Amino acid sequence: MRILLILASDLIYKYKNIFTINNSFAPLSLTVLAASVPEKYNAEIKIVDEGMQKVNYDRLNFDVVGISCCASSSNRAYELSEYWRKRGAFVFIGGHHATLCPDDVAKHCDSVISGFGEYVFPQMLEDIENGSAKKFYNANCITEGKYITPRRDLIKDVNYYAKNTIYATRGCTNNCSYCSVSSFTKSHHLRRPVEDVVNEIKNEKFKEVYFMDSNLIADEEYAKELMSALIPLKISYYTPITYNAYKDPELLDLMQKSGCFHVFIGFESFYNSNLQSADKEVNQVQEYKECVQTLHDARISVTGGFMVGMEYDDEESIKSIPQKVQDLGIDLVRYTLFTPLPGTKIFQKCKDEDRLLTYNYDYYDLMHVVHKPERISPERLQFLYRSLWDETYSYKNIFRRIKGDRQNKTVLFLENLYFRILGRKIPYKILYKYS
Repeated sequence: MRILLILASDLIYKYKNIFTINNSFAPLSLTVLAASVPEKYNAEIKIVDEGMQKVNYDRLNFDVVGISCCASSSNRAYELSEYWRKRGAFVFIGGHHATLCPDDVAKHCDSVISGFGEYVFPQMLEDIENGSAKKFYNANCITEGKYITPRRDLIKDVNYYAKNTIYATRGCTNNCSYCSVSSFTKSHHLRRPVEDVVNEIKNEKFKEVYFMDSNLIADEEYAKELMSALIPLKISYYTPITYNAYKDPELLDLMQKSGCFHVFIGFESFYNSNLQSADKEVNQVQEYKECVQTLHDARISVTGGFMVGMEYDDEESIKSIPQKVQDLGIDLVRYTLFTPLPGTKIFQKCKDEDRLLTYNYDYYDLMHVVHKPERISPERLQFLYRSLWDETYSYKNIFRRIKGDRQNKTVLFLENLYFRILGRKIPYKILYKYS
């Protein structure tokens, strides 16, 4: 059996040439899916990440083709599906968009996988072999299951900045209205046995690890157990967390001792009214500064995520963001546009209020305005969004951010440079027509 697994590209995440800088972290979805294929098939498996690789599909032949997509890459997934079905392959589509909008996706492929595909893929392959494949394979109700170690050998030649990616937990217990992760997992939070995580790190001989969890400390007791077990490994690691980690001295101490050198925190907004409107109840804006300073004191660098175009954002509040970010002393900043992703609560709300500007999901990549904001025009929001990147990632502001000594200045500079290049892909104008 020959199996091809594709991570579909979108407008921004798209390979152009060998100098393309797209994804610093190796995704786990397809390598885990590949690892779930039973040995009895003696399968030839190939993974293609269209954001990182250029491939001539005409030269390839496969029996089964799986395509992973989000909303912004769904049209590309449908294009790929049509191509491979015409060539006689069985095509299935999975990923976030397939999980949140399975009925729409089903129109374009032979089967749809919802949720964690590795738990149903072996059954799908058996059904394909028997000629009894179903239209839908549902794994989004999974609340526990044995973690499958990724087939990292299948992406060894892909030029990711961080190949040593790993999961300790999956899903998120929060229920933010804009978030596709909580919708994907039904707000479940799956935790791997600590021993499994430690053994994988040991077996792979990792010295630097990048956790791909939504929030490693969602279950603080689990996080403390894990971090205690990581201490003897003498590794360094990056992980996403929520801002309130700084309030627990024991947790912070364990983070430091276990090798945490960098965290991602979704601050999202400097206005509590915005956070409340999106059902994000954890953050307290007045505590951001103390949070960042406390982490820096522990020699942990911080990437802050901020969402632009939320319900209470206006021109003045958006223009003030770069200075507020600078005042916080954050090491890296990741801006996204507030986007009502299909299948989320906020999508339905915007649809009911006739606030969606386009149903072309190509533009639902968190970098193009696709809804009517409350307090600013869509055109002005798009312009200001790109301008935020320009100002935040000017060389002057980059060098201001790397003055500290929390980690190697060269590393911080290269990471800032990556975001500078990413920001330059964002348009100043809305690229589609709407009425």
